[in-house]
Amino acid sequence: MATTIPGIAAPVEGSSPIVVIGPNGVGKTHLGVAISNANQGERVAALRNVEIPDIPMQTLQQASQQVKQALAEVLHQHWRQSFELQHLMAEILAEDRERAVVYRHERENNPEAKVDQSLTNTRLTRIVRIWNRHFPGRKINVDYQPMVERVKPDGTVAKYSISRMSEGERTAFYLAARVVSCDKGTLVVDEPETFFHPLLARRLWDDLESEAPNVRFVYITHDIAFALSRKAARFAIARSESSADLLPPTASIPAEIITEVLGAASFSISASRLIFCEGKAQSLDLPVLSAWHNCAKTAIVPVGGCDSVRECVSVFRANQITGGLEAYGYVDRDAWPESYLSSAAFVKPHAVSEIEGLFCIKAVFLALAKFNGSSDPEAATQFAAFAAEARSAFTGAALNKEILNRSKRRVEIEQKALLNPIKNNPDLETVRSGFCGVAPTGGWTNYLTLVFSEEELRLKNSLNGADDAFLKDLPAKSYFATAAKHLKFVPEKMVETLCNALKLQDADAATEERLRALRDAIIPAIEPFMWPRHA
Repeated sequence: MATTIPGIAAPVEGSSPIVVIGPNGVGKTHLGVAISNANQGERVAALRNVEIPDIPMQTLQQASQQVKQALAEVLHQHWRQSFELQHLMAEILAEDRERAVVYRHERENNPEAKVDQSLTNTRLTRIVRIWNRHFPGRKINVDYQPMVERVKPDGTVAKYSISRMSEGERTAFYLAARVVSCDKGTLVVDEPETFFHPLLARRLWDDLESEAPNVRFVYITHDIAFALSRKAARFAIARSESSADLLPPTASIPAEIITEVLGAASFSISASRLIFCEGKAQSLDLPVLSAWHNCAKTAIVPVGGCDSVRECVSVFRANQITGGLEAYGYVDRDAWPESYLSSAAFVKPHAVSEIEGLFCIKAVFLALAKFNGSSDPEAATQFAAFAAEARSAFTGAALNKEILNRSKRRVEIEQKALLNPIKNNPDLETVRSGFCGVAPTGGWTNYLTLVFSEEELRLKNSLNGADDAFLKDLPAKSYFATAAKHLKFVPEKMVETLCNALKLQDADAATEERLRALRDAIIPAIEPFMWPRHA
């Protein structure tokens, strides 16, 4: 089947679920209504009235007419809470009653005939089976006054009205009724995970999808874990009430990157530029880069490690996920070889080993010292003392650890380069020979000795050489707190001060002279190593 989604040029082929995600306020609810209308489908609203009073006894025709009217109102008045359950259950019970009568007549007239499954496997029967599967120890009995039986730990049975069920129990009952009753090709479900434990949500919707193989489910959700739990799903990012961008089939992108990209869908809908960086929401990268790129058109998205940054930038740049957005990245150096760091277009390695090192760049350090009241000579003395203490930490085992880390990472990258030229072949022995015969020039022992010696020399030169070489090659987390101490800052306050300076607007600069001086000193010191501040 093909599903039309507003804003996506070609219909989405296939029968697997479609998951639509996006930030609050983007218009996902309106988009869900538009998808339902475009495909002549049904819609399950996020605002659900799952109260279950006594069910009225009606004819099937009467109940069906009220169900159609209720579903039409819920679809076109999307702001309303759903109210169709009572009518739907009246229809389901009326249908069940009519089929029971037909079944009895057929058995009386022709007791040897094969039973028509449509007379016994009714919607009511299916709803009860689904519900009982997901709530062990309980059995639901649906009649005009529905009841639930629960087996207590002591083996006794307690009965209670269906109206006393928990929100999760009632919601599961409602959703089962809607799914087994759907006779359209598309069912749009807004916030499918609401009121459920994550494991129950996944299992219930797996079950409901299997109960309706001819229905294509379109989920609208904020829950990334639920989104990723849908088998073979296609993902779309909502951009407005009437448009979305389709992601490629997930098989073409690693699962962990899909997780990061879907998480990035919460960025502002006004953004025209994404800056991917390392770390998570609580890391230093986010506040510092957000202060540097203090721009309404730019969104900073932390995505974990270096490889994730490179992959996200590559995917967005290739327009695999969405058009109209530029993507850039920053990565820590983290002992990676220069050839690797410079190999990804639109991804900048920091000028320092880690983002913490920005505070230790001499011009930035001196500006922070003067902000705190130091004179020029005093600031220079503070920096010299900091540099001496920072360098002194890298002796013995501490230095050896860094040499080993750099050597390992270089070998990791260069080994891949050695193995990449090996081609597949119908003859396994040819493949084996090609793989086993790989060796660097001079053999492995000479190669490893050379790598270790070169990295040892590099780090020793950096340790005893210029400040920029030291900051580039030796991990800044080791001396970030040392810099704050010599600057007479609490580390958190030092970060806050630098960020406030970077975010200072010209309109406020006249009344914030110290902060303006700090800003004007910091920007030219780090600008050569950064992406442009504004999109």
